[in-house]
Amino acid sequence: MRRWFLVRHGQTEWNRVGRAQGQADPPLNREGLEQAEAIGVRLAPVAFEAAYASDLVRAADTAAPVMRGRETPIVYRRDLREKNFGEWEGMTYEELRRRYPRMLEELFDERPDFAPPGGESDRALLSRAAGAVARIRAGHDGAGGNLLVVSHGGTLRAMMVSMLGLSVDAMWRVRLSNAGLSVVTVYEGGGATLDLLNDTSHLGSGFDA
Repeated sequence: MRRWFLVRHGQTEWNRVGRAQGQADPPLNREGLEQAEAIGVRLAPVAFEAAYASDLVRAADTAAPVMRGRETPIVYRRDLREKNFGEWEGMTYEELRRRYPRMLEELFDERPDFAPPGGESDRALLSRAAGAVARIRAGHDGAGGNLLVVSHGGTLRAMMVSMLGLSVDAMWRVRLSNAGLSVVTVYEGGGATLDLLNDTSHLGSGFDA
């Protein structure tokens, strides 16, 4: 049995104003840095066998407080990056509605093979995330332990769907907030359970969900 602690990165200014981030690399804003510190405090009692993070700065800087003072290094992985939104990256959803109204409708129609121009479809993201899960698991045979993964909303949803054996459509049924914590237990036989989903209690009562 192995427990995966899945953490979405803290807030960026692009999150705050509603810009599509994808694989662009904006940093955490002030609130995001505070959120990163809060998840660090929340997970301080948890021993981690290994820690992984997307190599984008918003994920790396969220992982850093969690692993501060520990001997376990953070491994930064390109395959944990957010879904590639191609030409849409950096645009607000209002701008997308004006410039790509039909394509945006396709996105919200939950078509798994739709991809923004130059970007990645949900099905392609699921394949990439499943591959990341498989490669991480392959490096941790034997006795159970805790793994930390700090990544992005789309990628973490895809990882959960992969681990739980759900269809690609289930990615649209999960909401993950900035610095939200989810936990999945994966068993040696291949089964998995979702033990915690999008917990933000460490962010305090003033958190705006």
